[in-house]
Amino acid sequence: MKLKPGSKDGIRSVIICPTRELAAQTTRECKKLAKGTKFYIKVLTKELARCGNFEKIPCDILVSTPLRIEVAMRKSKLDLSRVEYLILDEADKLFELGFVEQIDSVVKACSNPSITQLFSATLPESVEDLARSIMHDVVRVIIGKKNSASELIEQKLVFVGSEKGKLLAIRQSFAESLNPPILVFVQSKERAKELYKELAFDNIKADVIHADLNQLQRENAVDNFRAGRTWVLIATDVISRGMDFKGVNCVVNYDFPESAAAYIHRIGRCGRAGRSGEAVTFYTEEDKPFLRNIANVMEASGCKVPTWILDLPKLRKKKHRPHRDSISTLPEDDAE
Repeated sequence: MKLKPGSKDGIRSVIICPTRELAAQTTRECKKLAKGTKFYIKVLTKELARCGNFEKIPCDILVSTPLRIEVAMRKSKLDLSRVEYLILDEADKLFELGFVEQIDSVVKACSNPSITQLFSATLPESVEDLARSIMHDVVRVIIGKKNSASELIEQKLVFVGSEKGKLLAIRQSFAESLNPPILVFVQSKERAKELYKELAFDNIKADVIHADLNQLQRENAVDNFRAGRTWVLIATDVISRGMDFKGVNCVVNYDFPESAAAYIHRIGRCGRAGRSGEAVTFYTEEDKPFLRNIANVMEASGCKVPTWILDLPKLRKKKHRPHRDSISTLPEDDAE
């Protein structure tokens, strides 16, 4: 609304997203909002980043991941000096190690933005302090409760004992009440592959998305899930942030989330736009010490939590990413 369409002054707004999937979704939604105007909105692809001539390519709003825009600035001499609006989506993720240097380069290249905006469902104080160091006249807007989940999501904790117990529990759940579309989150790409092979034997229309897939495979996995051709999508946290799938009924945390923030983002894929949703989190003996972190989120959003969980001691350690036994029950030849 603030940018005037049809300007030939170069890129005037940059939106940074942590994943390619979220960048593509953001571009698509921006084009919907700008329909009927002369806005040029582009997502920064690998080819465009490496050899794009941005002086000849009309672009008002550029959407990118941190790495690609850094490559474009270095190889294509991308000029961001006229940027008026710099937007960091999933800002706390972008300020994590691995991203922060790239973000710093972008902030410096946008030498005179009128407004810098940060968006996220979770924003710890450390990120707020960092944001204040690069922003002027800061205003914080919170919709709902800070760092909390939607009250429209029914949240459950299910004790499964062991890795074998998880597989039994998800198979039993699907056999009794498969209500697609369903998102299943696991800890790593190796575990995503294993669980996909297990569910492939159950005649469930399942698919998987992880970082080892190429761009086309990842896009197909997302598109098939959106179109209803896939009922169950097994995923790592690569799609836990910001991705908007219409009508997801249930999120299953097959592997316990590594933090309260990861939990909030994962289950936030359901219960969107006024719809109700369900989130089921499996936990084993080794996950028990970290239950308190998730239980606090559940209680804050109005869910009933057993008192023994709330009485667990608080942990200073925020991240929980243990080594887990293999999911696969298949013979090695079949698993390969």
